[in-house]
Amino acid sequence: MEGQQRIGALVELPQVLRELGEDPATVISGAGLNPDLLRNPENSISFVELGRLLEACVAATRCEHFGLLVGQRSGISSLGLVGRLMQTAPTLKDAIFDLCTNQRRYVRGAVTYLVIQNEFAFWGYAVHYPGVQTIEQISDGAIAIGFNMMRELVGAVPDEILTSRRVPSNTEPYRRFFGSAPRFDAEQHAMVFSTSLLSCPVRSANQELRQILKKSIAAYWAVEQPSIADTVTRMLRARVIFADTSLEAVASELSVQPRTLNRRLQAEGKSFRELVNQARFEVARQLLVGTRMDITDIALALGYAEPSGFTHAFQRWSGVAPSEWRTN
Repeated sequence: MEGQQRIGALVELPQVLRELGEDPATVISGAGLNPDLLRNPENSISFVELGRLLEACVAATRCEHFGLLVGQRSGISSLGLVGRLMQTAPTLKDAIFDLCTNQRRYVRGAVTYLVIQNEFAFWGYAVHYPGVQTIEQISDGAIAIGFNMMRELVGAVPDEILTSRRVPSNTEPYRRFFGSAPRFDAEQHAMVFSTSLLSCPVRSANQELRQILKKSIAAYWAVEQPSIADTVTRMLRARVIFADTSLEAVASELSVQPRTLNRRLQAEGKSFRELVNQARFEVARQLLVGTRMDITDIALALGYAEPSGFTHAFQRWSGVAPSEWRTN
């Protein structure tokens, strides 16, 4: 299934181009897109087109943080109905789950996730559609939007920003927007904060309106249910960097027995192990290309006890060693 992204915050992209001295119509058309596409936040764009567009914007403006500039201009309103639903949630945790649950209605190929580990929460964004260009720009924008949303919902900001991209030549725009420099060359794009914030009440909580909006969202998007393989792929993209890829854990989250999940995947010509390996391969490629993380650290992030195990697996997936992939 081709990756799709709702235009949403991308309506701000033409204005960012203008502010950087470029003609939006020229840059957007040069990327093979109709500039009118970006006028309506409810339009959709493929991840291939999105990558090509951002690549053209970065090339035209020579701005390494172009995605950040687009994302920092947007917040909850850019999510339309889902954003309005988040504003009615009783707590921050409920609001984040509103996004995580409903994102699949208009985004195919990326996932918003909330992972809780001990006293820390990780609210992250990850692209799992293979081969997407400028993931660092897409993810910069997504994290900037999330940062604004958190501030709007509960008046708080995360303790730390993680980003799976190399340190840009100018980190000041990040420091200025987030209040401190993110941790670059990290294993994920995420905001990290104390789990205590999850119980913070949302300022505009409204249970009555919430029920109305839930019905409106269900009616607005008549979502074609994704295949079980697509659903598992989406789940695994966030799980692989937390070493939480057991069949039992995924089956439990889907409220099915492990044998049932295996059987449903087999009916689609897939196996759970195959999907885990695909997720690891995609994350490995993104980290090798997008960051300066040591290969040993990438291996550990993907759950390998020894770097040699990761190297052998990567050679099996790609035909070359991780170090060779990185230099090609």
